[in-house]
Amino acid sequence: MSLRLVLTGAMLALAGLGTLTATASADSASSVHSAPTTVLTLEEVLSRILPGNPDLTAADEELRARDAEYRQAGRLPNPELAITLENVAGDGTYQDSDAAEFTVELSQPIELGGKRRLRREAAELDRQLAANQQLQARTEVLATTRQRYVGVLAAQEGLALAREQMELAEKSLAAAEERFKAGKAPHVDRLRLHGEYRMVRLALTQAERTLATARQTLSACWNAATLDFDLVTGELARLPDLPALSEIEAALEQTPEATSRRVATTLSSVALEQARAGRIPDPSLTIGWRQFRESDEQALTFGIAIPLPLFDQGQDAVAAAGSRLNSTQAREVGARREALIQLRAAWQTLADARSEAEVLGSQVVPAAAEGFAATEFGYQAGKFGLIELLDAQRALFQIRQRQLAAQTASQLAAIELQRLLGGAPMTAFQPSPL
Repeated sequence: MSLRLVLTGAMLALAGLGTLTATASADSASSVHSAPTTVLTLEEVLSRILPGNPDLTAADEELRARDAEYRQAGRLPNPELAITLENVAGDGTYQDSDAAEFTVELSQPIELGGKRRLRREAAELDRQLAANQQLQARTEVLATTRQRYVGVLAAQEGLALAREQMELAEKSLAAAEERFKAGKAPHVDRLRLHGEYRMVRLALTQAERTLATARQTLSACWNAATLDFDLVTGELARLPDLPALSEIEAALEQTPEATSRRVATTLSSVALEQARAGRIPDPSLTIGWRQFRESDEQALTFGIAIPLPLFDQGQDAVAAAGSRLNSTQAREVGARREALIQLRAAWQTLADARSEAEVLGSQVVPAAAEGFAATEFGYQAGKFGLIELLDAQRALFQIRQRQLAAQTASQLAAIELQRLLGGAPMTAFQPSPL
């Protein structure tokens, strides 16, 4: 067996495992599940979580409540009906009801200063806030689910990598046993390989537990009583595109969160107008009918009632509303700055992770695989010792684990970037489909 054949075989094996695909994940899990494997796609997972999700249900109900409040805000004040009976149960002429006066009056408050219009404007802004919060809730639910989906994918690929490392450790241990029996290797090499084998086996057990935890975490998104799937599909190696930072910064102001900040400031402005309008007294117009029992005559009554702002002129309510408007404006500026910082951080994370994954996949991992193949061939030929072989083996798998971590970080950063942009597909940024 020539060195060229060894290197070629190692490179072919690397090419098949360097691209972390769902097919490799399915093969890696087939030894665990003897029953038919249930595989979920991202679309199937999302279709499970959207119906009946408690966060989305709460947001939907809140929007319905704001709709009802908007309709309520447009209604006129109710009139007041007053019925009075005067000049009864007194002395002399008024000791009975012969001189009684019976009056029926209807009073209607008249709102001045645009109070009804402002009330409807505030209710409409509240409804817009609820609609934006509904979109934000959906974005958060989808982002959380996608992150957990990527967690399962990464755990599947981590388990596949741990199993490959286990196979390689078993192969190295078998080769050492042959060399030991032939008297070509010291007993200490055998002990070292046995120790290395136990460490790899421990890593395999940990990878299996990581996958089990990730699957349970994902299934919790749709409140599954029992785990009802085995694998998920997707390609972590299919890296998301890196958008131009200037484009996504411009798109940041079109997100539901940014819209909510602007609406909240407008709502505070309307609240200030309402406080100012509240200083204008609302008169009540009254019309009535009166009957005089003594003469059996009738007459109409007219009246107007105007509140006198002697003790409460509403100046403190105006001052409070003005301060709240200033506070809301300051919070809007701070939230906009914080959102921009988070967007730039997510973009930088995506750029760094994507660059690392590309360099590892195209340069570092192939070089490490070639180095390991050469070291393994040299060890079998007696040119290298066990320490060189173990170092090359560890270096190869550490680099491939780092590659997997970079690919996972790229996908998670893309999901976070999409969440910050409101979750809606945009021409400025299209994350890779998993």
